[in-house]
Amino acid sequence: MTIFAVISVVFTLLAVGLVVWPLLRSGHGVHPVAATLTALAIPPLVLVMYLLVSSYDWREPTPSAAEAAGAPGSVEEAIASLERKLQAEPANEEGWILLGSSYLSLNRAADAANAYQRAVDLSGGRNIAARLGVAEAQIVLDPASITGPAGNEIEAVLAAEPGNPKALWYGGLLSLARGQPALARERWEALLELSPPEEIRQVIETQLAQVDSQAAPGANSSPAPASPAVVPAAGIGVTVSLSEALRAQVSPSAPLFVFVRDVQAAGPPLAVIRRKADELPLSLQISDADIMLPGRSLASVESATLVARIANGGDPSARPGDVYGEAKWQRGAKSGPIAIVIDRVVTP
Repeated sequence: MTIFAVISVVFTLLAVGLVVWPLLRSGHGVHPVAATLTALAIPPLVLVMYLLVSSYDWREPTPSAAEAAGAPGSVEEAIASLERKLQAEPANEEGWILLGSSYLSLNRAADAANAYQRAVDLSGGRNIAARLGVAEAQIVLDPASITGPAGNEIEAVLAAEPGNPKALWYGGLLSLARGQPALARERWEALLELSPPEEIRQVIETQLAQVDSQAAPGANSSPAPASPAVVPAAGIGVTVSLSEALRAQVSPSAPLFVFVRDVQAAGPPLAVIRRKADELPLSLQISDADIMLPGRSLASVESATLVARIANGGDPSARPGDVYGEAKWQRGAKSGPIAIVIDRVVTP
């Protein structure tokens, strides 16, 4: 269980940029609800992942996919084993919940939502953990949904189980998104009364302090003038087009992600822009405004791989059936925009 929890946290933290940031951004700025969630994104990840691998009384650990399936090896292998088990036992309600949390730990939010929904259907809508799982997956897929269907489900769960830790946490985020800081404080204080572990308590208290600081007199006053900023470089100009041979394989409403990967640095992409497939062909100027790694700048990059991918399944992470194209960029090598042609298919 401990190994799975650690792996889950690592995968989630590595994928913050890959999932949360692209979902929050669009070509025209940041959604106001998403901006609220972005400001709170990092501390909740720790708490949410803890909740994913623990039960609601903070004490009894939930078995991992590997433990439930009896399969050693990687998380992916354990999930594959659990998938096979559920094919043989499709009425295993708790198995679908476990599969949903396992998918979510690997940022497969769409799959997580489907797995949780199977458990909801099997329980006739009575399984609180499954209902919360669906809401959580929806929020990962679309942060703005916290003020829509996902938020409504969270409120319904709180009405049925006022002391549900995960619902109290998301209920606090929902209250902030709705401009109700007093209610957010009430819910997070109720969460503290459940005596969570010390590290979780610290996260909650930090969020409460942020709520208080925003509500304090003068919190919205104009800040002191900042030092003159360095004017960023013009950025990287790109054109993105779709091969006619693949056009029939693309949904016009599917999201289009354009990534910049520094060839000298591993990890998440340096910059990301999100658009829609029906905007193709299009021209973009990738700048420091699209940077997703704090402290980095395009000015520090000498060469990069540019990737344009249409996510037919809706997930920012590459999935079989997605289509993509790549191009290389080298500082000073070409003055015009870099052409990216989407002409390949992601295979299993």
